Amino acid sequence: MGGASKKPIGTIEKRVKKMEEEQQKKGQKRTTSKTGKEITSKSITIDKDTVSKVQEELKKEKIITPYTLASKINVTISVAKKILEELERQGMLAKVTKNRRIVVYQLNS
Repeated sequence: MGGASKKPIGTIEKRVKKMEEEQQKKGQKRTTSKTGKEITSKSITIDKDTVSKVQEELKKEKIITPYTLASKINVTISVAKKILEELERQGMLAKVTKNRRIVVYQLNS
């Protein structure tokens, strides 16, 4: 019998304090993801340093995929795809094979 017990004042104060902290965190920009890894910028400008770095990496490899390029120069796979497509248009690369998921390139000799 009797009704539901009321929560202690300390518990209510803790909940209010926690809600205030969450609101402050929402106002701040996030520089790390939930897994703790640093968030990389998705927009990238291709400058001469990046182009020279890509060309050095291409000379070392027999075949090039977007994943291998992305892991070497630390960009997203979509950016690596765009770089490889541009290099193919310039004639530096040749498309060896294409699947619905992956494209394999080879350096033109």
